[in-house]
Amino acid sequence: MRNTRVCESAEMNTGGSACKVDWGKVKGAILVEHGVKLPANITADELEKMCHADRPGRIYPIHTFVEYAKNAGEAQVSAVGYGANQYNGLNAQTDTFTLPRFDEILNAELLRCANKEWDVYFWDSNRMLIGYNDGTDILAGIPMSTVYPGATPFSTSSAKSSMTVNFCHMDAEDSQLNFDYLKLDFNPANVIKGLTEVMLVENESNKFKIIECVGGYDRTAEFATELSSGASEVFDGVTSASYEDGYLTITPGEGEISVKSPSVLYEKDVKWVEFVKVVKAKA
Repeated sequence: MRNTRVCESAEMNTGGSACKVDWGKVKGAILVEHGVKLPANITADELEKMCHADRPGRIYPIHTFVEYAKNAGEAQVSAVGYGANQYNGLNAQTDTFTLPRFDEILNAELLRCANKEWDVYFWDSNRMLIGYNDGTDILAGIPMSTVYPGATPFSTSSAKSSMTVNFCHMDAEDSQLNFDYLKLDFNPANVIKGLTEVMLVENESNKFKIIECVGGYDRTAEFATELSSGASEVFDGVTSASYEDGYLTITPGEGEISVKSPSVLYEKDVKWVEFVKVVKAKA
């Protein structure tokens, strides 16, 4: 018998799921490196831990969305000669979500990585995790060619300052043909957020403060107890540490002083920050 073939584009079913996604209730997104996936049976603890993972396994959540606007992703039809119009694919699509307020740090971080490709998951208020069916049993993120911000940093006469996040689909048609979703048993908004970059700044000999890199907000008191307990496990080049009078006093050991990665700090209950540098006092 000769080989036969089927034409998938000529086969269709019009029935919908008995439990549809309410696309109007999308509340947040999770960015992952291209090819990185969330675990099949993700838990709240695992998702929180992945926010602190070493790259490239780290995830980058953005929430909460308050409005959505679709840009393009429309069917392209054209005629050949005097023939009838025929379908010619979808044009490029950008999904734009509005955040309730302008975030100068998020804006800067998205601009810094605007040329980077991402895979993106979305979630809604019904705890549905929306992604991409790549032919495996594990939900993948939707491929994006870029994710970039739009900002109105100052309030106008008719509206408060705001910010948008724009998700540009790598292939709009592919995204729509292969969308998939699963149900979570928790609300991601309650357990995840992005990490804030901080630095360890020496004020005087061996007396340090923990300062946010943008704006200089002092967060020493928030983390001092955890960093003082078992200092050798969270620092390199440190033998001990103590907290007094608003300063983290460090006893240096061998080598340069540095703070360990977020994945290590997470195990010591130091969460939602990444130490990117140590600033020594001028001699």
